[in-house]
Amino acid sequence: MISTVFRRTALCAAILVLASPASSQDLKLGGGYEKYAEEHAFAADVLRDLNTHSVFVDLEFCGFIYRANGELRATSPEKGEAASCLPILPQGNVEIFASYHTHAAFDPASFNEYPSVQDMEGDFSRFENGYISTPGGRLWFVDNQKRRARQLCGYRCMPFDPHYRESPAKPALEQVTIETLNRIFDQGIEY
Repeated sequence: MISTVFRRTALCAAILVLASPASSQDLKLGGGYEKYAEEHAFAADVLRDLNTHSVFVDLEFCGFIYRANGELRATSPEKGEAASCLPILPQGNVEIFASYHTHAAFDPASFNEYPSVQDMEGDFSRFENGYISTPGGRLWFVDNQKRRARQLCGYRCMPFDPHYRESPAKPALEQVTIETLNRIFDQGIEY
């Protein structure tokens, strides 16, 4: 038992070492996303260490990014389940900019390298943006205004689950809409 715990802890530490952490220079900010550069860098900082922990314990974590007195802040992450999480709203007179959450550890039976339809619909219903980190180390931005999600940085740009190996022939799409996700999830179409 101690040996297993030690190996899992060492593996988790290796994740941090192997990942080249996303910085504001690494994020793909073209296509009109430059206006959110500060928010994207802040979200990458929030999700960097959280993604490592999420993969290690195989649970989702979630929260909100907001402005209070003009300053960006994040709520403390709430612990969810393996495939769901319910964030708690920040207190006080604040302007919520986005939700954030992780997608736990790699699951071969799941399309967890993409935002889910529920992820996007939840953000859209609250008229908010969203940030999602994946076990493959991606960082997604759900843009409420443009009604789509776009990768801010790709495979292994954030801490990642070493059990996930992506086929270079079938990388995740750079951006998706709910309609695209429905085709991927409901019909099993692979891109």
